[in-house]
Amino acid sequence: MIDALLFPDARDALYDLIDGATHLGKPVHATYQLQADNVTGAIKGPFPVALIYVTGGTRGFVDRVDRATIELYAPGQQAINTLESIAASIIGEDIETPSGFIDKIEQDITPADVPYQSDTLNKAIATFLVTSRPI
Repeated sequence: MIDALLFPDARDALYDLIDGATHLGKPVHATYQLQADNVTGAIKGPFPVALIYVTGGTRGFVDRVDRATIELYAPGQQAINTLESIAASIIGEDIETPSGFIDKIEQDITPADVPYQSDTLNKAIATFLVTSRPI
């Protein structure tokens, strides 16, 4: 028999903290997969939309550190400004979420505007280190 250690899902915890939260006067819609229009291929709103994914991390003797990326899609400067607001609201220690307890969320790569082909939307991206222990 193998005793497997189960850790809280970093992506689910970030989703809990972001989805429906109001930033800059607008509720943010969090998702694991972007929805696109069948005809044009454009991302469906309502905006701002935060795409959350985990790209790996490290596992220590007791804890685990996942590297989580948030891509924020919104019109104009709203993308970077909303992501800055989200970052300020999720960074911290001893964070309780419906998906589990998170020891710490810290910023790995600060929010930045990145090129995105759209006449109406901008994209901002940031990376966070999410530290947790087994459930």
